[in-house]
Amino acid sequence: MSVLKQNHELTEFTKRLIETRLWEEKNLPLSQSRIAYDLLIFIAHCHYNATPLTLKLLFNSLSHSERGVRYVLEQFIANEWCVIEHASHDKRFRHITPTTKFLDAFESYFLIYST
Repeated sequence: MSVLKQNHELTEFTKRLIETRLWEEKNLPLSQSRIAYDLLIFIAHCHYNATPLTLKLLFNSLSHSERGVRYVLEQFIANEWCVIEHASHDKRFRHITPTTKFLDAFESYFLIYST
């Protein structure tokens, strides 16, 4: 591949990255830390994989402090990105469930990467 062609492709790639980042800032519940992004991805993964996401699983799966994750999760809940529901089989377990707002935004996000 010629240097000129490679530079053009890399320029287009970086342009797309910038556009994606701007879309993320406008449409996703992200903050200045990676916790919100990681939480978003993990909630979506569990939802689409049909894995019940308990608080325990969440805190044990992310490499961030429990306090940090809890803080961002509270923001997600307050802004109606997800809810916490008691498990029907055992009320001691609480599951994190994405809202329609979350799913619509995430599926729009998917379309950016799939086109």
